[in-house]
Parts: sequence; structure tokens; C-alpha cells
Amino acid sequence: MRDFLSHQVYLWGYCGHAAPRWARRAFAKTEAHRAWFLGFHGFFEQDGASYGLARPYPSIREG
Repeated sequence: MRDFLSHQVYLWGYCGHAAPRWARRAFAKTEAHRAWFLGFHGFFEQDGASYGLARPYPSIREG
């Protein structure tokens, strides 16, 4: 159940929903905040490789 809720929060952030500052402060340093943050900034893992801000997903044009 905990994984399901974290995944839903991640997807909510991944869709671009910004949480208000009061909510981010209330949930700071929690698993929910971390899930939202990772989703909001586009972090994900595929085939054992992590992608995000520092390592963007390769585009078709780079291939």
C-alpha cells in the first residue's frame, strides 16, 4: 500500500502538478515529498539506468 501511494504521488508530480509551499514544508523530509520531487523533476529508472536532470534520456536525434 505504501508503494502504491508513493507511486501515485510520483505520478502527480510527473504530470507537472506543483505543490504549494505550505504543503512542501509540511511534508519536507518525508517519503511523499521525495516521491513528488522526483516525479516533478522527471527522474525515472529504465533497464537499470537512472535518468534525470544530470543524465537526460537520449532523444531519437542523438542516436
